[in-house]
Amino acid sequence: MQNLKAIVVGAGIGGLTAGLALRQAGYEVEVYDRVKEMRPVGAGISVWSNGVKVLNRLGLGDRMASIGGIMNRMQYHTKTGELLNHIELAPLIHKVGQRPYPVARRDLQMMLMEAFPGEVHLDCRCVGVE
Repeated sequence: MQNLKAIVVGAGIGGLTAGLALRQAGYEVEVYDRVKEMRPVGAGISVWSNGVKVLNRLGLGDRMASIGGIMNRMQYHTKTGELLNHIELAPLIHKVGQRPYPVARRDLQMMLMEAFPGEVHLDCRCVGVE
């Protein structure tokens, strides 16, 4: 493979995951973000089975399992507490062979930042792409 180079704009969950996947595929990768300092923030999110499979492929499956929680079912309620929907996740887990994980967004982003082998260039703004 020739010296392939990729530039990723954005060091969020998607950008860091893309950067890791591109590195694994043999690209030289640089990640840029407009923030002055990396401070992962945010609420809880769910990483569904397909996303966890991507993290497994990147070698981050054990780490994901350690920072993620256990989610066996989902329920949706109205603001008054009335049950709208109840979903058991066991059939999904059995069918696709991977459990989804609820995780704090900041923990997921920190995991990805720690796994990225290169420097993340901060305080940079993308002004064009050729």
